[in-house]
Amino acid sequence: MTVEDACRKAAGTLLMYELCTDAMRDVSYPSNGVDLYALVAAKRVLASFDDTARAVGALLGGGGGGSLTGAERDAYARCEESYAQATGTMDAVVAALVGCRFAEGDLGQVYRDGIAQVESCRDRVRDLPASPLYARNLVDRNMAVLAYFVGRLLVGVQ
Repeated sequence: MTVEDACRKAAGTLLMYELCTDAMRDVSYPSNGVDLYALVAAKRVLASFDDTARAVGALLGGGGGGSLTGAERDAYARCEESYAQATGTMDAVVAALVGCRFAEGDLGQVYRDGIAQVESCRDRVRDLPASPLYARNLVDRNMAVLAYFVGRLLVGVQ
């Protein structure tokens, strides 16, 4: 299956299709199974989560932390917790994919848990005025949803 085929099957919108083909840009050969694509998508999510978590840490730790309001500081601290949880959750997805354990347990629920953890941060920052994290979080959420959609192409993932 080519990247384009996998992305067409996984994505329901043009935005998700483009996000998918961009996430798979380094896959230079067709895969016999979608497990490679699911793994690449999950690892892209982890990289994106890591970038955002570092940005949150910078906001809280000095790169603007002194000028934060109490509401901003609280929202970003909760985002820091959400991203730590979401990273652990996506690490579990990657471990299941690497170990070919996608039919064991409910991997689909693990993906959905990671999405919910990232959405928890979104719920904290969307009401802040001009939060620099909102756009990053939206990208992270879309990447996590995309990884889930690609993962659903695997047998046993719902």
